Amino acid sequence: MSQKQRIHFLDFSRSVAILMMLQGHFISMTLESYPIFMAEVRLHGNSGNVAFSIWGFFRGLTAPLFFTISGTVFTYLLHKEWQKRSTSFLQLERVKKGLRRAISLLLVGYLLQLNLKYIKYYFAGHFNPHFLAFHILQCIGVGLLLLLAMSAILSKIKHLSWFFYLLFALLIFSLTPLVRLQSGFFPEGIPTIIQNMIKGPDTGFSVFPWIGYVFLGAGFGHYLSIRGTGHNNNNVYRYLLWVGLIFYMLGWVITFIYNKDLIYFHYKYLWAFDRTLLVTILLILFTYLSGFERMRHPYFMAVGQETFSIYIWHAIILYGAITGYSLRTILENKLSATQSIFGALLFLAFFIVFVQVLGPIRQFFRNFRSFFSTNGRPN
Repeated sequence: MSQKQRIHFLDFSRSVAILMMLQGHFISMTLESYPIFMAEVRLHGNSGNVAFSIWGFFRGLTAPLFFTISGTVFTYLLHKEWQKRSTSFLQLERVKKGLRRAISLLLVGYLLQLNLKYIKYYFAGHFNPHFLAFHILQCIGVGLLLLLAMSAILSKIKHLSWFFYLLFALLIFSLTPLVRLQSGFFPEGIPTIIQNMIKGPDTGFSVFPWIGYVFLGAGFGHYLSIRGTGHNNNNVYRYLLWVGLIFYMLGWVITFIYNKDLIYFHYKYLWAFDRTLLVTILLILFTYLSGFERMRHPYFMAVGQETFSIYIWHAIILYGAITGYSLRTILENKLSATQSIFGALLFLAFFIVFVQVLGPIRQFFRNFRSFFSTNGRPN
């Protein structure tokens, strides 16, 4: 199986994940009845609407899939380079790129929480505590840093790294109830920016359980770097199926160990184990489908190569990140189901076209910068 085919699988998976996120965010923000359905879910555990429940089920898989694929992509590329180069771990180019990417995710994640509409408020010496909120980009950034740290520790036994990555994911998932059941913010007495990573006043995507999915993906990424991928690779299918089933069963075993109200406790605090099985099933499907050339349309595959840029621009356009102006001010909970679905399709189409022109735009600015740097030199 060629390197090119393996990259196809990664881009295919990322394309699906980011498109799921875009439609999920657009519909949940614009759908008029969304708050009503969600209130029913919180009260009764069910929205009372079959179509919304089905959509909500798949939307609930988006973040676990996104985190898992992030870990898969990074670790796959890291170990592929490692296999080709006889050098120390810290000298690998992918390690340097990983550090830069992790830091950029953290910085951009916090910058997106600025609101220039309130620039005078900031200059007057006031501070918006929501700037310290911990969301998806920051969580993935911290996940990559932890992943690099663990990979460095395991560098002497790199052929078994996939197993230890999975053990760490298991540990994160298992400790989640202990964190969530703490009264008040946790840990107490530490800076808010750190507290938000675990259980704070502005915790969006906590380290527990979300970073567990990054390490779940890391286990898969390393395994892929050894076995390869493709729609005829049964070893990969077996690996994913066994991982999903084992995590699912362990989730219920750990529920019994906690000895709580089983059903309620499991689905409230240990749902990550169940989602793991569903994510692995999706990855089996993506691995298979990506093996067919007709499933890899260039426009679709290009989306998976620009997930970072798409996330940034979708946050600006949909939620008013940085600028404070967005579609939210005019569309929040204003559309019927038909209008919201149609709008989501347009939103997806916009970003599919956007990534097609992103490359030429970047090239233009590179040429522009190169022209002036060349002509600006003294003769």
